[in-house]
Amino acid sequence: MKLKNSREAYFHRWCSFRTLTLLFIWIYLLDLNLQGYRDIAKMWGETDTFAILPFLQTDTYFTKLLLTGVLCFFSNAPFMNRSELYVVIKTGRKNWGKRNIGYIVSSSILLAVVLQVLSMLMILPTITWTNSWGSIYKTLAVRGSELGFNFSDAAMDVYTPLQLIIYVFLIDILAFTFMGMLLYTLSLYISRIGSYLVTIGCIFVTTMEAFVPFSISYYSPFSWIDLEMWRYGTSLDKPNLVYIFTAYIFVIFVLCMLAQKRICTVEWNEKEE
Repeated sequence: MKLKNSREAYFHRWCSFRTLTLLFIWIYLLDLNLQGYRDIAKMWGETDTFAILPFLQTDTYFTKLLLTGVLCFFSNAPFMNRSELYVVIKTGRKNWGKRNIGYIVSSSILLAVVLQVLSMLMILPTITWTNSWGSIYKTLAVRGSELGFNFSDAAMDVYTPLQLIIYVFLIDILAFTFMGMLLYTLSLYISRIGSYLVTIGCIFVTTMEAFVPFSISYYSPFSWIDLEMWRYGTSLDKPNLVYIFTAYIFVIFVLCMLAQKRICTVEWNEKEE
């Protein structure tokens, strides 16, 4: 019964103007950014593998707008309104908090799936369903891409298309979960506006790297969705995947603990929508 009620609550939250806004932003961004790739594939008369999203996420402007859309989706954190007050009384504060965390995680999985599917649909006429890198990707990696995003030759040397898609899919889930939990936890401790400002700062902090005397790739969770921020080889300038996954899980766990602790004492009349 509890599982059924949670599914119904999640579905109700998903059916919102925020979801439509996110889908509109993502479809527009993907279509705009992949138009050049479709033109090249048509001009060359070639097809290539399905794993376009990992390379598209090397475009810093695309990733910032992508993450801004996710912020819009979770912008109603801490998900409190007058109808939810009854649920809090009925289930208890901690159980309600667990349901919110479950909503953030399940939504992040759904968003990562939607993003992967949309990215493939946008280049569907140019796709070949093979697990090897074709001539388009390899050529653009060697001669350089003028599309606004980069085809990483290092990534193609290390990973197959399927491996790269899986890693990026998992990292996107963790990045979206981190954002949702950051918004949720901060909105419980400070205010909704304050949580927006901190999260936006985290999204745009990678822009500051040119102005600081050290690399921020180890300390910027949102930068890790860019595969060019991963370590290839033995250089220690960038984090490897073990570090990235461990750091995401640890930070999300800490945010969950802090949120559950605050749930017990927060005054809901101050946190209503």
